[in-house]
Amino acid sequence: MEKTAMTPEERRRKKKKILRERRGKVYIKVTCVFLFFIVVIFVANLISGDKSFSESENRVLAQKPEFSLSSLISGDFMSDMEDYVADQFVLRDQWISLKLFEDMALGKRESNGVYIGKQDTLLEIPDEPNTQSLENNLNAIREFSQRHVDINTVMTLVPNAAYICDQLRPNNAPVRDQSQDIANARAVVGDSLNFVDLVDTMSSHKTEYIYYKTDHHWTSLGAKYAFDALCPALGITDPVIEYDVYPVSTTFSGTLASKSGYHKAEDTIEIYVAKDVNTDCVVNYIDEQRKTASIYDSTALDQKDHYEVFFGGNFSRVDISTPNEQNKNLLLLKDSYANCFVQFLLPYYRNIIMVDPRYYYDDLDLLIESNGITDILFLYNVNTFMTDTSLAAALEAAPQDENASDGTQSQPAAEGESQSSDSGQTDSAGDESGSAESGTESGEGQSESSGAESDTSEVQSETGA
Repeated sequence: MEKTAMTPEERRRKKKKILRERRGKVYIKVTCVFLFFIVVIFVANLISGDKSFSESENRVLAQKPEFSLSSLISGDFMSDMEDYVADQFVLRDQWISLKLFEDMALGKRESNGVYIGKQDTLLEIPDEPNTQSLENNLNAIREFSQRHVDINTVMTLVPNAAYICDQLRPNNAPVRDQSQDIANARAVVGDSLNFVDLVDTMSSHKTEYIYYKTDHHWTSLGAKYAFDALCPALGITDPVIEYDVYPVSTTFSGTLASKSGYHKAEDTIEIYVAKDVNTDCVVNYIDEQRKTASIYDSTALDQKDHYEVFFGGNFSRVDISTPNEQNKNLLLLKDSYANCFVQFLLPYYRNIIMVDPRYYYDDLDLLIESNGITDILFLYNVNTFMTDTSLAAALEAAPQDENASDGTQSQPAAEGESQSSDSGQTDSAGDESGSAESGTESGEGQSESSGAESDTSEVQSETGA
């Protein structure tokens, strides 16, 4: 029997049917692959478990939030869950790099809050200020300085690379005016302290290697230029001119590289050692109850964040004693920008007490009194300072003792007694043996040169880089 020839309409319908069947098979295969991918990712996330810290980004990761009806209604639970999923997602760094590759193919020069600048330079985009916290911090600094008018108090805010190095920004990339932020801060603290504006200093060296390419910190060279500008305010009249410069890492890849997924550059970390000056010291990590004979931690060079070669990172309080004969003791209130800055301060102070208010809960007024502080320096980078939420609380005056009959503040505890904070942390004064080891005399709170030298010999074996 001969087949009846199909009409054009029948051919068209048959062709459409075949195409639909083929499309359906493709859709089924794609769906199966997608579902398989979802299952693999889900299982991988379960197996990998939650991580508490990202070494590549040098920050604490979000943890699984606890469910409650109130947090669900307020929206906090969903917001926290979103942060948790984003931080704990398996192969997170690889996905960030893949996203960056796609964005750059489309001409985009920003990734996860980081500008991909010229010459393979990464620039952290400054955040918008936390207005209320900023106001509280500046008012607290002014009141704190007014309580200590007899102490030379200096403040500076370091502008960030994205603002200073405008020649490296992507074309037409907007950046917050940090010089105006600095001017506003200076206006609020007023003449309660000596404010040093570093914008001109840093701008005059913007073509030099004063900021890392892959990290949000400044380099040791940038810190040195800032130190030179701060010397008059700190009362340093004859600063060291010559230094031995040692590169301790040439393969540093910082937090901005990890955050953005851009890994085409590496940085060099240098340390500066003053020539013909005794820079021996004893470094006492108070809460950690350990001592070293160097401000450098060479073990950091075997980890991801090589910038932690300076002190090994951030700590609530670190005391540095030197054999310096000058009766000068510095309280340094700081963020991580100060970690590489301290190397330039060593020749000029008998004691340097570094306090990071983000982790410190004890009485700063008592600390000043019991350690014979002669100078105070506030040193922050602008971006951190504009978003900081901890400084004001750390600077508050301790409440007066209600049981005191004359209405005055209770007397500070005797040297050697433990001062406990609300969080249960032990005060840096420590016990009697701790005070003796740090070379701090009861009553004066100042290390004798011989004591510092003795401590240095005791911990020589712990010397860092």
